[in-house]
Amino acid sequence: MAGRMPISLWLLLVAAVPVAGCKEGPFQQAKVGSAAPLFQPLAGGTAPAPVTAQVQSHVQELERRIAQLDSNNAELHRQLAQAEQARQAAQNQVSVLQQQLGDVAARLKELQVAKQQADQQVQALQASTRLRGGATITANNSLRQSLGMVSIPGLEVRQDGEVIRIEVPSDKLFVPGTAQLQTDGYRILDEVAAAIQRTYPRQRVVVEAHTDDSLAANPTAAHLLTTAQAQAVFAQLVQRGRLPPRQLSVLAMGDNHPLASNATPAGKAKNRRIEIVVYPDTLDG
Repeated sequence: MAGRMPISLWLLLVAAVPVAGCKEGPFQQAKVGSAAPLFQPLAGGTAPAPVTAQVQSHVQELERRIAQLDSNNAELHRQLAQAEQARQAAQNQVSVLQQQLGDVAARLKELQVAKQQADQQVQALQASTRLRGGATITANNSLRQSLGMVSIPGLEVRQDGEVIRIEVPSDKLFVPGTAQLQTDGYRILDEVAAAIQRTYPRQRVVVEAHTDDSLAANPTAAHLLTTAQAQAVFAQLVQRGRLPPRQLSVLAMGDNHPLASNATPAGKAKNRRIEIVVYPDTLDG
């Protein structure tokens, strides 16, 4: 080929330049960053296309890809950290729920035990107040309409169908929220016992204990409280009032039968009460 050097010879000369250590000549190496072409054309020949711009473009593309990979890697690490935080938060929530479930289960077990104890107390109370010696309660029609009213100072006495109800506010009898009698409570129950002895010596008497809705979230506790209060009144009427045990029975009503609205303090106080209920039936035997 006249006037042209084969391309293979060009490449061979380019490869030989660094090895031979040539610093000058027709194939002088261009400085990095210089605008001069990598190869100087030979006289009478045509030089191949400069490669510096291509290499730089390729390097820039690689650097761009590396930067993109670094960015992607940082984003993945950020997402991983967020996922770990979410996992830890979920684990913490599961632990809290497990603790709450354990507390609820323990509370449920306590309520079941309390209910069993309350049932046992009621059964024992019913057995202890059952009429003794085979005595029975019989209806006496001649007396059903002849129950007279009594008057006890400071207490409300009302006719309720065939029965007489003597209403005693629990707040006058007990330390609030307990079955512990206050000093004035003994006097009030002594007056009630005296009135029963005078007017209803043979009638059946039931001690009903009621409370307000303060323990509505725990019905077992409300019944336990009224059971204890009814038992305390029963004990005082028998021991101090000298009423025969077979004449009396007790009934714990909890908060099931309010007389007034529990929406006001006055209504709550009205619902906390002991009712001494006198029936027209008489004891036979």
